[in-house]
Amino acid sequence: MGEKRLGIFDDYSYEILEIKSILTEMENGRIYEKTGARMDGSLPYKVQKLREKLNDLLTKIDKQAPSAHDEIDSLFE
Repeated sequence: MGEKRLGIFDDYSYEILEIKSILTEMENGRIYEKTGARMDGSLPYKVQKLREKLNDLLTKIDKQAPSAHDEIDSLFE
């Protein structure tokens, strides 16, 4: 791996951005039940995705696993 960034928020910024995106969509009412648009996804689906993303992030942090940025960086080494 290349140079390690400092801090969890830097190391796992992609994973955190995914979680923030789901929360923002929910906050803005972007759910199928409200908009009728299938692309928005249902509330249970978004909650399930949020749970998966949080679990993935916390597991990576706990096991000091590579972040998405680290995995991408390793492809270019």
